[in-house]
Amino acid sequence: MDVVLETLDPLFLDDLYSYFPSGYGFENRDFWVRQYITIFWTWWIGGYLAYLSFATVSWVFMFDKNLRKHPLFLKNQEMQEITVALYSIPLMAIPSTFIFLGELRGYSMLYDGFNWTPQEIAWVGLSIVLYLLFTDALIYWIHRILHWPVFYGPIHKLHHRWVISTPFASHAFHPLDGFSQSMPYHIFAYVFPLHKMVYMALFIFVNGWTISIHDNTSYVGGTILLGAGHHTVHHRKFNYNYGQYFILWDKMMGTCKEEEPDGKEKLAMASPPTPQTQGTVKPKAA
Repeated sequence: MDVVLETLDPLFLDDLYSYFPSGYGFENRDFWVRQYITIFWTWWIGGYLAYLSFATVSWVFMFDKNLRKHPLFLKNQEMQEITVALYSIPLMAIPSTFIFLGELRGYSMLYDGFNWTPQEIAWVGLSIVLYLLFTDALIYWIHRILHWPVFYGPIHKLHHRWVISTPFASHAFHPLDGFSQSMPYHIFAYVFPLHKMVYMALFIFVNGWTISIHDNTSYVGGTILLGAGHHTVHHRKFNYNYGQYFILWDKMMGTCKEEEPDGKEKLAMASPPTPQTQGTVKPKAA
């Protein structure tokens, strides 16, 4: 985030903040309120642009439009998904900005500079693997807890409105839902050393992956990776496949349900969820 501020401050933000009331510190680039405001609107606008552009590309080129004929596909569903996402993104940005502010002000383990030593190259590779394993584990448990009835109804049920999801459902969360599932990415940066550029690249990857697992088109998956086929099962049956990238935690905890090889045909025959099954946690036997 410091790269963004260092670019935008001399470009136009210094002039913009000169119109703010004097004597409050807005002329100072290190004033935390100014930094918060800048990070917030950058996150808001950047979130909109990333979500709409990547999800649109996925919808155009990946999503099977025949699924729009499915009886469980809602009327004007894409617009409903987009409306929820555009409402939630700025609300999720309010608490997220405080975390980014802490990173900007040096409270995290993020670092810059690179010496290209064998040890540093090895750590960058290891940190990527550790990041994926660490965040996947935390997201599994957060996601599973969100399926507890006390949280499911008021918070997570909104996302499961899209039984036949499209890429636009990827960010169509209740704000508390989206923020809670994003926390592991921030926690990692406060616990483990991580290069700033790697952090930024992983953040882009995470958003792209989240969109891809909602497009109902399974190109990855199997015994390790959790692809769109697995996540489609989750949206359809609710109580399986809580992971983000990997199916490992689901297999260990007995909540794994493999994607079906003829998923589209079976999806077309899917029954809508019942109140007795929707939102409960009833893992299959290990």
